[in-house]
Amino acid sequence: MLKFIRGKGQQPTAERQRLQKDLFAYRKTAQHGFPHKPSALAYDPVSKLMAIGTQTGAIKVFGQPGVELYAQHTLVNNSAAELNVQLLEWVYGTGRILSLTAANQLILWEPVGTTLVAIKTLPFDGKLKKVSSLCCSLNKDLLWIGTEGGNIYQLDLQSFTIREPVIYHDVVLEQVPPAYKLNPGAIESIRQLPNALNKLLIAYNRGLCVLWDFETSSVERAYIAPGHGQSVGLSVSPDASEFSWYHADGSYATWSIDSADPPQNVNYVPYGPDPCKSINRLFKGKRGSTDVIVFSGGMPRSAYGDHNCVSVHVSDGQKVCLDFTSKVIDFFVTYKEDSDVMEVLIVLLEEELCAYDLTDSNVPAIKAPYLHSVHASAVTCNYLASQVTQSVYERILRAGDEQDIDYSSLEWPITGGTVPEDVQSDEEEAAKEYEILLTGHEDGSVKFWDCTGVLLKPIYNFKTAGIFGNEPDFRDDAAADISGEQLDEGEPPFRKAGLFDPYSDDPRLAVKKIALCPKTGQLIVGGTAGQIVIADFDDASDEKVALKYNSMNLVSDRDGFVWKGHDQLNVRTNLLEEDAAPLSENGVNITGVLQVLPPASITCMALEANWGLVSGGTAHGLVLFDFKNFVPVFHRCTLNPNDLTGAGEQLSRRKSFKKSLRESFRKLRKGRSTRTNPTNQVPTTLEARPVERQIEARNSDDGLGSMVRCLLFAKTYVTNVNITSPTLWSATNASTVSVFLLHLPPAQTAATAVPPASGNAPPQPRRISAQLAKEIQLKHRAPVVGISIFDQTGCPVDQLSPGENGTPPHRLLIASEEQFKVFSLPQLKPINKYKLTAHEGARIRRIHFGSFSCRISPELLQSLHGGSPTKSTRSHGEGDGVGNISANGRGEVYHEMALICLTNMGDIMVLSVPELKRQLNAAAVRREDINGISSLCFTNGGEALYMMSSSELQRIALATSKVVQPTGIVEVEPLESEESEQQANDEDESDKEADATNEAPNNAEIKEPPVATQRAKAAVERSVDRSSLHLANGIGSNSSSNSPNRANETITSSIGDITVDSVRDHLNTTTTTLCSTTTEETVGRLSVLSTQTNQATTTVNMNDIPDISIPNLMDLTSKSNTTETSTSSVVIKSIITSISHEKTNGESETRTTKTTTHEESQF
Repeated sequence: MLKFIRGKGQQPTAERQRLQKDLFAYRKTAQHGFPHKPSALAYDPVSKLMAIGTQTGAIKVFGQPGVELYAQHTLVNNSAAELNVQLLEWVYGTGRILSLTAANQLILWEPVGTTLVAIKTLPFDGKLKKVSSLCCSLNKDLLWIGTEGGNIYQLDLQSFTIREPVIYHDVVLEQVPPAYKLNPGAIESIRQLPNALNKLLIAYNRGLCVLWDFETSSVERAYIAPGHGQSVGLSVSPDASEFSWYHADGSYATWSIDSADPPQNVNYVPYGPDPCKSINRLFKGKRGSTDVIVFSGGMPRSAYGDHNCVSVHVSDGQKVCLDFTSKVIDFFVTYKEDSDVMEVLIVLLEEELCAYDLTDSNVPAIKAPYLHSVHASAVTCNYLASQVTQSVYERILRAGDEQDIDYSSLEWPITGGTVPEDVQSDEEEAAKEYEILLTGHEDGSVKFWDCTGVLLKPIYNFKTAGIFGNEPDFRDDAAADISGEQLDEGEPPFRKAGLFDPYSDDPRLAVKKIALCPKTGQLIVGGTAGQIVIADFDDASDEKVALKYNSMNLVSDRDGFVWKGHDQLNVRTNLLEEDAAPLSENGVNITGVLQVLPPASITCMALEANWGLVSGGTAHGLVLFDFKNFVPVFHRCTLNPNDLTGAGEQLSRRKSFKKSLRESFRKLRKGRSTRTNPTNQVPTTLEARPVERQIEARNSDDGLGSMVRCLLFAKTYVTNVNITSPTLWSATNASTVSVFLLHLPPAQTAATAVPPASGNAPPQPRRISAQLAKEIQLKHRAPVVGISIFDQTGCPVDQLSPGENGTPPHRLLIASEEQFKVFSLPQLKPINKYKLTAHEGARIRRIHFGSFSCRISPELLQSLHGGSPTKSTRSHGEGDGVGNISANGRGEVYHEMALICLTNMGDIMVLSVPELKRQLNAAAVRREDINGISSLCFTNGGEALYMMSSSELQRIALATSKVVQPTGIVEVEPLESEESEQQANDEDESDKEADATNEAPNNAEIKEPPVATQRAKAAVERSVDRSSLHLANGIGSNSSSNSPNRANETITSSIGDITVDSVRDHLNTTTTTLCSTTTEETVGRLSVLSTQTNQATTTVNMNDIPDISIPNLMDLTSKSNTTETSTSSVVIKSIITSISHEKTNGESETRTTKTTTHEESQF
């Protein structure tokens, strides 16, 4: 009881709490992969930036590799459908972008750091004002908005208001030739002439196009498409001499701007004469002296209407029709500088982004640096290989380069934004370790992705499907592919394009488990039909042998067992022949296939490349296989004979009668003692005992208890305390943990080889053997999700280099779905446990050990070392975290290993080892997102990746030391009219602010963010919101410094400029800026700073401040000799809190929060 009271009463010390803040911090960092459900695309040829909008309201902006900006629309009427981004339009060259949502709202976004901030919003009401097209002026001052009603409105981008004149459709109709008598319909396209900026080309829906002159406010020329119904859009040539006009019947024509007469081929339908579908987008340009037309759609309706195509037609007769496997959302073409020579075609599809080289007549594909479709075939499993060595990484890269031979070498055209240079020393570069994500797919392939940095780069695609199947089928497929090239005369010149292929020939090929050794490059892939493929990236070995095959039957000794599932996959017979060529493609050797029988899905795998062992588990048991000598070591069936009959010990997990009786007596005794002596209070630690919730009894006859859930190879103390032995640990769904002792032969030499029985026989290699050493049965019988063995420092022994044992003693952690339990080794005595399900109702899904580090001040170091002896032991021995400190030229670095765990609620916890005390708890994944939770993988550096949609990965950081996020920024051109407005309206205000900025350098060094070029009041009013959003990812974008605490510099630079009036004005302008973030959001964003303000310490004394112009904090001025004690972020929060309670009718209801201390205190 005393131990219980003591254990519960201990709280972390102040030093430990400071250390926790420095070590652990949760934040979402980068997003990888392809946006889910894209709906709009825009390209800025001046800034060289591309933007993609999605149906879920996300906007992603991409420039050169490393420049990525994210934004998210907010709900207007609580309808998710209204978030759909329908149109995107760049304000060319400024870095700003406009978006139109399904709620008919127009929003202006501006880049701030690595995010986009909504700075202006304009809602449109009424059906006739439904926006159908947008066109931004090349002067960057106006936006023309075309509506379904046929009118064009002018939006002033500075004031974000509609201004006169409006181009009404009835005014246009009066000036059109009388032969045209229709209602022109919606505005389909608006284009400004590049050589005459006062003229607009306007295409109406019903076959009418006019050239509008703003100087005379009249129609200069009208173009009428004879016999055409719906027009779709316009494409104007760079010299503005002609325009291409394309229609819904699959036709297009090139008109001269100077002549209203229709061209001769006005009815040209490229895929006619049959009725064709609409051409949705068209670009015209040149390749050398020939004309090139690129268009999407236009397919013959009846025969090929279901094809998603982009066609490239050259005037010399060459035609290519790129046939994609998913819907074409939009596309654009990039041109050589100031010319009409086409360079690159970039196509946004529903499931991927494709790029093609238009300078080459074969139109080869270009490999994009980002936006790769992770789910080209459906992802069936994820595995993250952490700390892969440079040599293994280079071998994988070499293998991948051979697969990329067919790609064009043309440079990627989207090069906007700037990325700060990351200078690395040669030593760091040489010792660099990589993070490689391996995704297993439904078609049997494993894709290798380099996720070390912000870019998720595909480096290799390993295919297993070619090993399996019947030889005749394979030949038929090849013949069919060849015959598919010979096309009919009437058929469009289709060419299969894109990588997205959601269909799999055989569901048994799907990859279920992957293991990659980061030190040796050994690869093991487990599949749905019990197949384990063994391969390696060892391109140095000369002796390449033919593919080997072996099988291991788990249930051969069970008479009554009948397998009713799918058959095993057959390895191609021609690969197994004696004289068959070794199966090595692109520098990868597939050495063999192990088939586990019955062919149930592989549920877990473990690999120990240095011992040459692989172990695999299924629902029926586990196998251990020596892949170097290619012989089975042993197998163990975990099926319980009673499983099918429902017999077996039924463990009641409800409260027992004895337990409830004991608790009743306790309550009675407690009540009596407090009645007799009211002052005698029971210790609070007893009262604070967590309430254990009832856990339903597990049904032991569901037949799944035999499933092997985890396997682990480890060199640890099992037989005695002095000698480590190689072991294999396995655990099942029924909480049975088995320990197998492995007998490895010594390193093979001529002396140790077994002498041959006869003189000429080759020496036989010594066999590896295994025996069951110990078995643990956990009482609560919950499925075991992870086993780990760690040393004194908390480092898992399987992460150590070969030959290292770590510092004894070793401890064993068994994590079931419901609790963590730590045992001593070799005695297997329980040391500690953490009941998660009983206390919180969540279940454990995945565990991993991560390394956390931070720089610590000499004072903190002294308090960790010095003080009482117990304190120093707590911080290093059995304290809240086992840490070690290494001195560095730049200061002391403190390292600590901790246990990271993911629950079925999507929460991530960090626990210290071995005490299992919680250090961090973060809601990382939405609890409804089952796919996200099941796909999450951790790195050794305290990061995690999970699938946030079927095609996108979200990256999160739990450590402060390792944060991978986009660092690239986009320079923003200042809005021109702001300065003139400022001078005209508020001279006094600007004088005061000038004084403030003059004084500021004396007190502190102010570093300007790159976006905030000295702007006027309108920019200052928004600076609270920008600086806070700028820090949403925890790191500022100040290019002059690369420290992780750049947030402090940014916020201190803006705090000098923010007055309460300016914040109030900013928050009150929500009538014009409807999309500005709410106060609560701003406060939430600013609260990120509270963890970051460890560096800046400032004393505030009211006597030092000459003049206070803060009307809402008058009660503060009266107490001038008190000192405000809080970090800069908290000061801002208190100001905003006082504003957020203002009423709309102007009465203010101030609630200020203050902390006052004695005059001499500092913070």
